[in-house]
Parts: sequence; C-alpha cells; structure tokens
Amino acid sequence: MLQGKCVDPELAGSFPETVYLFPNGAAHYYVSRFPNEAAHMGCFQKEKFELIYDWPPEPPAIIPKLKHEQVYKAKLIWSTKWYKKAGREWKHYYVIAKDHQKNFTFFEDEQLTKLCGCFPAHWFTDYQPVEPAPMEESFEMELIEEEPANFEQMSLF
Repeated sequence: MLQGKCVDPELAGSFPETVYLFPNGAAHYYVSRFPNEAAHMGCFQKEKFELIYDWPPEPPAIIPKLKHEQVYKAKLIWSTKWYKKAGREWKHYYVIAKDHQKNFTFFEDEQLTKLCGCFPAHWFTDYQPVEPAPMEESFEMELIEEEPANFEQMSLF
C-alpha cells in the first residue's frame, strides 16, 4: 500500500488530497480513500499520481571496510518503519561486524550485554573503534596433575 496525490488537473477534483494506491500491474493503481484495496474508487494510470513518501528512503548499500570482530560505536541512521515503531531509536550503538561485514550485531551498552539485534551495515554511520576495557582481575591458570585411573578391559565373549 502506497500513499499519493493526483497530479492530473482533470481528475484532481475527484479525489481527496491524499489517497491510498495499490499497484495493479506495471502501469496502473487501484485508488482508494481508505487503506483498503477492496474499497477502491477505480483503476487509474500510474502517471496520474505522485507518490508521497512519509519515510526517508533507505541509504545506498555502501559497506564500510572495518575489522572483523572489532567493536565500534556507530550511529543508526535508518531502519524500517516497523523497527522505529518498536522503539529502535536512531542514536549511537555499539556494533560488531559479522557475515563478511554485510550485517552488524548491535548492542545498547559498551559492555555488549544488552543485545538489540542485527541490522545491515549501511544502516549505520560514523564508526569509531572502541578499545576493549582492561580486565579488573587477573587470573592465573593452575595446572593440576592427577594420578591416572586404573582401567581394566572387560571381555564380553
């Protein structure tokens, strides 16, 4: 379902300012006052209507050259309407490159504990590498030698 307005001066008076458009083949739209294809007012040529975009177009799929498994702070600049409605804000997140850098797993916090999801790399911009925080505690490995257990082979036959 798309939204548009009539640009044909002869037809413009027959429609409200904004109408719902449902594709019908390559050259026509079903036109409706309501977001329901079954309630259309007729089928008209596409060139008689201009689409209205209420959502910015997706940015071009230019994939940045980043180190695999490196953590970056990056700004989310685009997502689908559905993700925006679900509360995914366009702000800075912490991302990790994966899948040959086509998709990023992204997190809310720098410690990478609050997973947000996985979005395409070109939906992010302003990449800044984040250095891993030094570990507060140091651990020493202790090798424990145990005496070998005695095993006896059993015969089944």
